[in-house]
Amino acid sequence: MRLNLPLSWQIPSLSLILALTIAPSAITMFRQSQAELQQKATQDQEESKQTQDVRKALDRARRCHLIDERYPLVEGGAAYYDPTNRVSKRLLPMGTALCSARSGYTGEVDRFGAVRDIKQAPIEQINQVLQQRGLIR
Repeated sequence: MRLNLPLSWQIPSLSLILALTIAPSAITMFRQSQAELQQKATQDQEESKQTQDVRKALDRARRCHLIDERYPLVEGGAAYYDPTNRVSKRLLPMGTALCSARSGYTGEVDRFGAVRDIKQAPIEQINQVLQQRGLIR
């Protein structure tokens, strides 16, 4: 390539032409790498939240009351002492942990006697904790 410019202007001109041809692809590559980094950060955050949920469920399993499987944990559902005999309408106290051996779900009773913050852990892990406590065989 030959430029009809004085020699002192040829090197800066070629540098400018080179920069203008490379810049769009460099910007595209930068944006793609940023998008990939953001996607990875989002995935890591989701995995971290799932790990926290599992850890919370297993912590509850260490102190929970085993529920009757015929009455599953439902967010906002009332937690009675005896779900089959609701004549007395006695609700479990606040902070009581409840768990299901069959589904791996755990929950806590809020101040209104309703189940809240339901989390799930793998059934095998929940059952292992419950077996250690002697609640199931």
